Amino acid sequence: METSFVILLMFFLTGIFLTWFFIHKAREKERLLLIEKGVDLSKLPISEKFKINFPWLKIGIIVTSISTGVLLGAILMPFYGNPKADLFMPILMFLFGGIGFILASILDKPKE
Repeated sequence: METSFVILLMFFLTGIFLTWFFIHKAREKERLLLIEKGVDLSKLPISEKFKINFPWLKIGIIVTSISTGVLLGAILMPFYGNPKADLFMPILMFLFGGIGFILASILDKPKE
């Protein structure tokens, strides 16, 4: 089970990286074509599209909360000897992940 999880995680991370790579490569080609045609990029509204506002705070909160759930599950698993103890890890992971999503959405709202 652990091997399949690692393989799925690697595929997921590879997919994210390849998506990012090809998007940036296409944007670079578009910029080069505009420069070759003699268009001033600073005067075009298209140049503003190249800025990416990535929600690092949200992702950090969510990853930290999911990791906290996994850590708490790993700490509690030895205390329960029954077979249902295997459910602690995913339950706590989703519970803390949900709490992280709620906290991230509250912190990301614009302040009035």
